[in-house]
Amino acid sequence: MKKMEKAVVLDILPSGAPFTLTQEVDSQLRKRGMRIVRGGYLNTPLAFMLSKDRLMLMVAVASPEKALKLGDEVDLGDKTTIPAWVRINSGDLSSAARSELEEAIEKIIIESEADFTNFFNKASPITTRMHSLELIPGIGKKHMWDIIENRRKPFTSLADIKKRLPLITDPKKGIKERILAELEGDEKYFLFVFQPRR
Repeated sequence: MKKMEKAVVLDILPSGAPFTLTQEVDSQLRKRGMRIVRGGYLNTPLAFMLSKDRLMLMVAVASPEKALKLGDEVDLGDKTTIPAWVRINSGDLSSAARSELEEAIEKIIIESEADFTNFFNKASPITTRMHSLELIPGIGKKHMWDIIENRRKPFTSLADIKKRLPLITDPKKGIKERILAELEGDEKYFLFVFQPRR
């Protein structure tokens, strides 16, 4: 059986919200049964969420019968809790969701540290002139070559990277900054966030 992807709740609006999302999101939500009532308010509870595996931001219809709370993890395939969801960019988040985003990303990095460490062990060039490591804030050509040279003995953790290469900015911070940039949706290359359709 395929594992359901989990998402963490960044903000929950139980009474709906002023509808300020983009027209594309509006269209997708209408297809999934969300109605806009007089005054421009959505007539259903909403949840702003971040998926843990593909690192996508989304706004979801939240079932009124399920009392979701900030920080809850939900299965995206559970239609009784989340009947429908649509992918969004960080600019579409509520201000409360935006303020929770960095902490949620930090928790995901800690929980999936082996995957992010493996990125440093396996990262490859994107083009003949650019390496994927260079897309991490704080890593330029010199640090890229230091990482490539030192990963002959694979890194075992993000702390191991920092210990063996003390001149490199904190890898966890660089990963978080890169994820935040990718969640804006305007990047040319996507290392961690599931690439949106163009």
